[in-house]
Amino acid sequence: MKKNFLITADLIDAWEFDENNFLLGKWCDLDVSSKEKLKNKIPKRISIIKNSYHWENSEKKVRDYKYLKNTLDYLLELISENLSIIHDVNENKEYWRIIVFTWLSEYTATIFDRWESIRIFFEKYNTEKFYSNFILLNDLDYISKNHADFRNNSRRDDEWNHLIFLRLFYFLNIQNLSLVEKKNIGNNLKGKSFHHAQNLPLTILVIKAIDNIISKFAFKFNKIIFDSFYFPKKEYLKICLRCKLIPGKYLNFFNFHITDKNLSKDNNEKRIKLKDLLSKIDYQDKFIQFLLLNIHKDMPKSYLENFNGIKKRILPLAKEKKVIFSMHSIEENDNFKIYIAETKKAGSKFIHAEHGGGLGQNSNAKTMSQYFNFLEKVSDKIIRWDNTEQKQDIYKNLSPTLPIIKLKKLKSGDNCSIIFFETVKYLNYFPAGPTLNQMVNFFNELTQFVNKLDPEIKSKIKFRVKANFGYNAENFFSEMFGKNSIDKVSLKNTFKKTLLNSKLVIVTHPETVLSEAMYANVPTILIMKKSHWLFSKTALDTFDDLKKNKIAFEDFNEAKIHVNKYWKNLDLWWESKNVQLSRDMFLKNFFNVKLDWFKEWSDYIYFSSKL
Repeated sequence: MKKNFLITADLIDAWEFDENNFLLGKWCDLDVSSKEKLKNKIPKRISIIKNSYHWENSEKKVRDYKYLKNTLDYLLELISENLSIIHDVNENKEYWRIIVFTWLSEYTATIFDRWESIRIFFEKYNTEKFYSNFILLNDLDYISKNHADFRNNSRRDDEWNHLIFLRLFYFLNIQNLSLVEKKNIGNNLKGKSFHHAQNLPLTILVIKAIDNIISKFAFKFNKIIFDSFYFPKKEYLKICLRCKLIPGKYLNFFNFHITDKNLSKDNNEKRIKLKDLLSKIDYQDKFIQFLLLNIHKDMPKSYLENFNGIKKRILPLAKEKKVIFSMHSIEENDNFKIYIAETKKAGSKFIHAEHGGGLGQNSNAKTMSQYFNFLEKVSDKIIRWDNTEQKQDIYKNLSPTLPIIKLKKLKSGDNCSIIFFETVKYLNYFPAGPTLNQMVNFFNELTQFVNKLDPEIKSKIKFRVKANFGYNAENFFSEMFGKNSIDKVSLKNTFKKTLLNSKLVIVTHPETVLSEAMYANVPTILIMKKSHWLFSKTALDTFDDLKKNKIAFEDFNEAKIHVNKYWKNLDLWWESKNVQLSRDMFLKNFFNVKLDWFKEWSDYIYFSSKL
């Protein structure tokens, strides 16, 4: 009789070729290339996750959100107190919130997701005997350098996730599960880094070096600081001139690295101290117990071993009062987060400026958000493109700053461009968009949709994949439809070029690219499952209006019929009165680019400098 083996991560070495293999999640079976090497040795697989991933249940998602929010409130208090002890500083919870909370929220949601996947599996299969191969890994080899490194490891690294599941198995002591140590493995298992060195042209390296020097002066003399190059060049220089600022691009100013300390059992004093402090806490909740026993193993070096080194680099920059405009650095750049925490002590104001937007996920404080309303708690102002449901004083609506040329004045292309956005392989945040299961199912429907298009249209298909988070959708598209079907994302091949070359744009996620395509007035359709996203009421109403006018679709067959019908004369549909009115309503609510956007922004920045 064959044994049942539970597979928890995408590791060939954990499979048993002659036994039944149960997949804990869709993430276990994505590494197609490595499995192809095995040819006919692929084991029998029993996938038990089809349409049953736990956060596809909306009621459970609401309950879990409340639970995780309460858990994070408790953990932040605890971590703040203990980090102050470890670093011998007297900092309050709000200081540490800026530095650690986005990582803590991702870490807690990541572990909870793995916890729930295991709990629900064994709740379902509580009468059957299971085995699971495990590979002994050294915890110290898998410690992330910083938040950005943790994000990559948690969402993509198979060995890192294998290690987490192994810890959970030991902790939960599941009676109908036996762990089997796997030896003589073929993989070179060591924590992989997904930060690849870039071979940049010499001119770029020179520009960065010059910018770094200029940025040092800018940080010293400017009253206003930007964490990145936020505006078109000409307008940015005008803003600097009006506000008497030294212009700097800040290309890599906060991207410095402190030399990593090679940790061993004998030289990880700060981790041992954190472990000792947390081990004294008696907490009844089993999940929180697990976190308290394991968080010292997973906390990035930037909060422990390298914290003082980063802080030493930051302190000279953080002594004077500033107004800081940030886009995304506050989410994952630990160097920048430490800068914000330190400079706010000097009385600085922190303004978060939205760097993208569409219908997308609703991040209002009234609803669920990926970072549990972190931005609302640390920002003095939040600048948003979305001008709906913003009654809170903290929000300020300004026009998007990166307007795209109205391309209808230019020669139209003839491509049918499909913009695809991957979700992460291993979930590493509280999901406000599609899960991996949902994305894979959607991906399969999308490929069927393309195959059913008229041959003339199919020959014009170009796939542009926004990012690779482990699914490698671009490779799949290339194998299925040929290398010529790929519209490669690069610094030179911008989305603007894609729009210029497109007769029709098909978008699969309701965010920035949708807004940009709609603004450019290129015929555009959105294909997505409304139930996969957290929408505000206004966003839902807008989506329904787009759907009524054949700009948005939930059904691929309906989208296919529409595209086949209008391909030869898209303007007949796109330029019709109701379609353009629907487009106008979308832009008014979610991407309201104003003709005087520069004056609006420069006025706001100028008066902010007087704070």
